[in-house]
Amino acid sequence: MPFATALWQSLVSDSPLLYPVLFLWLVGTLVLWPLDSLILRRMPKSYWPFIASIFLLVAGWLVVITPTGNGFSDMFRVDGATKGFQLLCIASGILTLALGQRQLGALKEHTAEYSALILFSISGMLILVGATDLVSVYFALELMALCIYILVGYLRTQDRSVEAGTKYFLLGAFSSAILLFGISLLFAAGGGTTTNLEKLGQAIALAPGSQDLLVFCGVLMVLIGFAFKVAAVPFHMWSPDVYEGAPTPITAFMSMAPKAAALGAFLRVFGTGFHGVTENWAAPLAFMAAASMILGNIAALRQQSIKRMLAYSSIGHVGYMLLGVLSMDTVAGAQTIWLYMMTYIFMQAGAFSIVVWLQGTESGERIEDFRGLGKRRPVLAFAMMVFMLSMAGIPPLLGFFSKFYLFKLAIEQGFVTLTVIALLTSAAAAYFYLNVVAVMYFKEPSEKEPGPVGLPISTLIAACCTAVLIGTAFGPWIMDLVGKIAWG
Repeated sequence: MPFATALWQSLVSDSPLLYPVLFLWLVGTLVLWPLDSLILRRMPKSYWPFIASIFLLVAGWLVVITPTGNGFSDMFRVDGATKGFQLLCIASGILTLALGQRQLGALKEHTAEYSALILFSISGMLILVGATDLVSVYFALELMALCIYILVGYLRTQDRSVEAGTKYFLLGAFSSAILLFGISLLFAAGGGTTTNLEKLGQAIALAPGSQDLLVFCGVLMVLIGFAFKVAAVPFHMWSPDVYEGAPTPITAFMSMAPKAAALGAFLRVFGTGFHGVTENWAAPLAFMAAASMILGNIAALRQQSIKRMLAYSSIGHVGYMLLGVLSMDTVAGAQTIWLYMMTYIFMQAGAFSIVVWLQGTESGERIEDFRGLGKRRPVLAFAMMVFMLSMAGIPPLLGFFSKFYLFKLAIEQGFVTLTVIALLTSAAAAYFYLNVVAVMYFKEPSEKEPGPVGLPISTLIAACCTAVLIGTAFGPWIMDLVGKIAWG
């Protein structure tokens, strides 16, 4: 009884730290509640993305007002970094719901379950970025991933969607098993007493030399598990096929929210838990960063599918962000990754918005489908050009400033060779981004007349393009200000 009482008191006292998560669990459960008498269940299906977006806005407000501190027996922490990455995940969810409005409506696939799965997945991300224990890290990763497995195969009547969902599930389960095995090895190496990141980090740093191999294998397996979640080379093999087969809004979601959450956890796990054994993971992580930059950008050069091109492009961007993970001895490393991810989310959401619009008028899958867009829809072509040039890091666009801060930090931390590789691969990446611009402006349009853009998509494109252009106009000042406000 005393234990139960202490547990209850702990849950009550620490629950404010998880108010955003508890809120999403509550509304997600209500969305799935089978009773047709509920007001929510009686609303038209097309309203669900809008309703879920309101729920996410409320969750974002709860994130802002949540007090900082540790809780749940030091398994979860709320600080500036936690809040910053939580806001990125929530913003990605809102953008995804806006993207899905058009495509799901055209396919008559609007369901309450779609919105609920996104809410539950984001709740897992909110836990992941604040998890300070390997058990809570694993729980949050699985909550996030299980929902995404279903969302990837959401279009049950399309074979490639089902195939992508199956492939992602099988490889994801395999990577989760590797991660769990790594956690068990580290638990044993730390004396079998704790899985708390800070305490475990101290224990494995002081472990006797006879356990060096055990520590190395455990850290390496945890690194592999995280590398799969962010699609870093050589654990990227699922990314192009899954991105291409998944519904386009879910492809955009996967390229934004899970990466933001996993990178936030990356910083927490390796910066706090494994900081004392940096020699065990720095070299493998540096290899992953370099390989991701090279393979992601080189492979994207040959792609004819816009979704596969953006998939390989995201692998290259992950390589750049891993430079920040390697440079995380300072707060600037974590903040620079956050700023880069914020910029990346705006660019990705804007580009995928135009892809979703094209899919409503023609296939929208091939880069050739963009031909003549400058004549057919000059405003949309301009927005796509802004997104592509910003992704390429062309100055003075917003993407240039985020890359500049990241590369500057990497040089200051001594990663000169990796920075040179990043600069060279950025130059190579400019080719396939500029190729999309050339197709839009220098090729004749098809005879098929494009349909209307629609209010949700046009609003999303305008918002993302405005964000990029405002960031371009004010450059470092805006990014520094936003970073300080969100970081706390």
